[in-house]
Amino acid sequence: MAKTQVNTKLDENLVAQNVKELIELLDVSATAEISKIDNTYFVDVSSKDSSLLIGKLGANLESLQFILAVRLKSQTKNDDFEVFLDIDGWRKQKEQRLEKMADSIAGRVEETGKEEILYNLKPSERRVIHAYLTNHPAVTTISEGEGDSRYLIIKPK
Repeated sequence: MAKTQVNTKLDENLVAQNVKELIELLDVSATAEISKIDNTYFVDVSSKDSSLLIGKLGANLESLQFILAVRLKSQTKNDDFEVFLDIDGWRKQKEQRLEKMADSIAGRVEETGKEEILYNLKPSERRVIHAYLTNHPAVTTISEGEGDSRYLIIKPK
């Protein structure tokens, strides 16, 4: 007998239910807070097992975020949303470090008039720097290259 697929409504409760199920499957102690702005769900997890959940250089965090998004998309048949997962503020701190680095490099570029190239950044890291320097009065940013060879350039306006 074929099961009829009912589209589930995407909301904070469904996100919370999926986060709870993932946490239980991982057998870790954690709590989560879900918020929504437009079509973006923000999941802030607190856990004494945060280092395990984050993983080396955030690899586990990225994987958990991906798994959560895929689960929600398959349950709702909706892909017009984003999910951002943070664990004990790790991602926020990383963004602050990237912004501080961007400030420093932008200052050098403004001073010297010479562009600087940043290699080995993940797409999300490049996005943070692009967004942070968007309204900078003296510099602009562009990404060039393809795939793993993509890099970011901060140059004078």
